[in-house]
Amino acid sequence: MATLTQLEPMMKNTAIESISQKHFPLVHVLTSKPENNDEKKEDPFDFEKTIKFLTDPHASHLIDRRIRQLQKLHRHHTNGYILKDLHYLMKIFNILADICQDQPNYIDIFVELLQNCSKPFLLDRSTDAEIYSSALIAFYSDFGYLLRIPIRRIQKCVLETLFKSIQSSNKSPIPSDNYDGLKPATIEYLLRIQCNSDLCETLVKTLSLVENDLSLRILVIKLLQIFSAKSLECVAKMITHDCVNRLVLKINDTDATGELLFRTIETLWNILEHGDEEQISDQLNSRVTINLLQEAFLGQVTQSHSQYHRQLRNDILVVCSLIIGLKPDAPVVETGFAKQLLLFASYPELRSNSPLVKNSKLTTSQEDFEFKKLLFNTVVVLSRNPAVHELMIDSRVLLALLSYVEPLPRKNPPGTGFEWSSAQIEELQLHAIAALSILLPQSLNEYFEYHVGTRLLLFYEWTINDDEYQSHGNSFFGKGGRNNKRSQLRYILRLFRSIISTRDERVQLDLSDQGIIPSITIYLRRISQQKSMHMDQLDLDVICDGLFILSCLCELDVHRKEIFGSEGIEMLIQLLLIESPYVCGGLGYHRLLVAAIDCVWCCVVGSVINEDEFIQKQGIFALLDLIESNPKSLQNIVLGSVLDLSENSKCLHFIMAWQGRKQQQFTHVLCELWRDEEREIYVSRTEKGVIHDHKKPLMGLLQQTVPIIPLAPLEPSRAVLDLIDNMRSKIYGFFCKLGFTELPGLHEEDFVTLCIIENFLDFKMGEIWQEMVTELDMEGVKLIAPDNEAADTIIRATEERGLAVAATQNYILEQYHKQDLQVEKAFYSDIVQNHVYKEKQTEQWKSLVARTSKYPLLVTAKDYQNQAIRQSRPEEKDYSGYHTVHNLEIPNLSITAFPGRYLHIQSTPMELMNKPSELELIS
Repeated sequence: MATLTQLEPMMKNTAIESISQKHFPLVHVLTSKPENNDEKKEDPFDFEKTIKFLTDPHASHLIDRRIRQLQKLHRHHTNGYILKDLHYLMKIFNILADICQDQPNYIDIFVELLQNCSKPFLLDRSTDAEIYSSALIAFYSDFGYLLRIPIRRIQKCVLETLFKSIQSSNKSPIPSDNYDGLKPATIEYLLRIQCNSDLCETLVKTLSLVENDLSLRILVIKLLQIFSAKSLECVAKMITHDCVNRLVLKINDTDATGELLFRTIETLWNILEHGDEEQISDQLNSRVTINLLQEAFLGQVTQSHSQYHRQLRNDILVVCSLIIGLKPDAPVVETGFAKQLLLFASYPELRSNSPLVKNSKLTTSQEDFEFKKLLFNTVVVLSRNPAVHELMIDSRVLLALLSYVEPLPRKNPPGTGFEWSSAQIEELQLHAIAALSILLPQSLNEYFEYHVGTRLLLFYEWTINDDEYQSHGNSFFGKGGRNNKRSQLRYILRLFRSIISTRDERVQLDLSDQGIIPSITIYLRRISQQKSMHMDQLDLDVICDGLFILSCLCELDVHRKEIFGSEGIEMLIQLLLIESPYVCGGLGYHRLLVAAIDCVWCCVVGSVINEDEFIQKQGIFALLDLIESNPKSLQNIVLGSVLDLSENSKCLHFIMAWQGRKQQQFTHVLCELWRDEEREIYVSRTEKGVIHDHKKPLMGLLQQTVPIIPLAPLEPSRAVLDLIDNMRSKIYGFFCKLGFTELPGLHEEDFVTLCIIENFLDFKMGEIWQEMVTELDMEGVKLIAPDNEAADTIIRATEERGLAVAATQNYILEQYHKQDLQVEKAFYSDIVQNHVYKEKQTEQWKSLVARTSKYPLLVTAKDYQNQAIRQSRPEEKDYSGYHTVHNLEIPNLSITAFPGRYLHIQSTPMELMNKPSELELIS
């Protein structure tokens, strides 16, 4: 029997022979598609059919067909799912999530579908990213809820899929133009969408579900670490669900890789930096949390034999310092953690028998160096808790920090098996001095116990001497101090400033007796002479700190002001004369002037010797120049210092002799300042500066709008605060010393302003009385008849005084107006005389031209001249008795001018000679 294969050629031949040659059937030719044409797009996947098939209860036994349908879905979306199909996709995931718990056969295909979500979603149009953003947020929120499935493989797949989807390395090998016209979404877009979803909250809650599974817990923490570093909203959501305690709870679980501790610390660091301080403080206020962190820290300290463990140890210490900074009263003292940190901070400067110190070894590696600096910073943060002060005294950590305050190069402490490099020693020294500037003011008893004043002054003398020191200037604290000792000088002066600002008389007396005042004064004078043409930020800090130290020491002690002496006064005058372009930009010049003026107030004012020398060296002129050229913020304090200096009678003569840049007197400047103050607070005035409202002659707009309310016994009213807010009270004080009459350099508007200044005290008393009466009325207190009559009399007198001052001002303006009219009339008369003189000159010129052009007129003029000459002569005498008689006339003279040795001839004026001719004008 022949097979089907053998019969097939015979059947073909028979069929061909049976067909007539004239009747071939019409067959369409099928050709292959050219290579250069685009491939045909696949039909979209039918999600609704798949969902219906999966949910059909009658097809529940068709497991293989369902799996094949799901595999078809996986193959169809090998490059990623389309963004517009998200709602169908999530329905399938939810259906499979319920089915997998009962039928494990679906787990494999479900994992494959989930893994496909790690690829970027595909966009049909560029606008799909914004259109489907809310749908994608809901998808990721539901995708995170799949972690509820109690199947470890699915949970791990969900976490890995989320992690891969936001990794920059997760790029498909397929070219971007080979997605069938679709475009993959960017990683940044997917990360932003995930941060806006509920994924963070779900992951935080998942920590409790996977607390016994180390690998899953690490995956969750990795995702939390990414989200906490990228989004502040995610950090807020984590804190809301108690993420800090959930993370710390299992921080010390056994992990051979160490990744759990590392990831947890990094996540905590992000949360502490970007989270809400109050919520974090509430979650950290637990001994359990501090104990777990303490255990993790000590574990890394004892096994810090590798670079990884040292770095992790430093990270844990940073997190602990952030926690202490956010919650100063955290239970670090109760758990003993603070004592251990102080012990590590004082090692190896101080010897200790503690096993913690003996078992730990520091090296010169970068990690151990950072660890030492972090310990210094942690000590400063711990000092915010008053309960730590006793521990600091017992641990002698201040003595360990003071060991760095010595000239460089520094000798290595005895008993240490290593030596810091010169750059490391320099950086630790600056860091220690900066830490002492915060710690020492809180422990003044140790100041005397450790002889801190002597240590600091010896170090200060080293910083200002001329010995060369090639510093590195690498650290944050060493900025601007390369190849010099300026950084050490800046921070030692800052340390002096912090100690002296405590106002402890014992400390001030100790430093004064050891000669700090002349030492700082001489150095500041030297640096102000050298740097008078240029100052950088570091020089400015040094000068301002030095001036502040001198101000604090000399403020209340006349003897110290005399020690300040001539050197200090010359230094202050040099600083006051420095112009703003030569000081560093920003607020540098403002800082310098404020410090210098404060030093004048504290070191000069109050000592007659210093005041006389300051005035004689024209320091008062420098202050007055500052009033003229500086803004209001500085004018106020300069006026205050000059006003106090004016208590010295010699000062008034210099004030009256001063002239500004525009040759204006100081009295005029004061009136200008008064008017500027009134314009700024919107006092009611006319265009000429006359009082407009006689009931409120001094009130500004703000004072009028603030309602009067009953105040506490010691609380100042608005009228009293007005004296502090502006300069009008100081200006009134100046005029009380200079007087209100016969003042030079005043203009019309100045006299008008002076009328108000002269009555300033009466007007201000009237305001205060008005406030008192109003407050009593609001409180329901009625005055007795005599008091009521007195209050009414005072208020009425103030109003009448306002009317009288306004009338005086109008009278002054009227008199000045009359004077202006008289000046105008005199000026007009001068103009008339000038015109008459010009007309006379014109007539004389015309007569001259006529005489020179017509001879008969010249003869007539000559005759007239001769006649005038004869008439002017006295009667002729008889000259017969004289031998010789000279003729006084020159014969044959053809001029009408009076001849002499020098002849002056009137000719054509030069302006007429230079005038172009009419022909030239026409051309």
